[in-house]
Amino acid sequence: MSGIFTGVGSPGTLSSASGGAVSAFNNISTSPIAVLGNDPARKKITFHNPGTIDIFVAPASITTAAQDVPFVPSVGSPGGCFLVYANGGTLIIEGECQKGWQAFSRTGSSQPLTVMSTHV
Repeated sequence: MSGIFTGVGSPGTLSSASGGAVSAFNNISTSPIAVLGNDPARKKITFHNPGTIDIFVAPASITTAAQDVPFVPSVGSPGGCFLVYANGGTLIIEGECQKGWQAFSRTGSSQPLTVMSTHV
């Protein structure tokens, strides 16, 4: 007896579990830019830094006094950010990650960042 065997996120999956959406950025500088929009179905984000400069990632908004407000971090005030180390650093955020996300570099411009968003 033969059969078709597949796993969640594999090429044979017949649902929205596509294995993730990968976005490539080559323009990260010291000013924050949007790298992901809001996605209520998002379960996990993987940030990977193939460049030579550390990169900060942060939600686009934070909750203050029970309401969401835009979050504007900077190199001088990185509180609320997560650091993705240079030279192959990877950061995985799971669970509460449905808000939009932004990124900026410690120094320099034209820095690379790879972002994968998944629904599984």
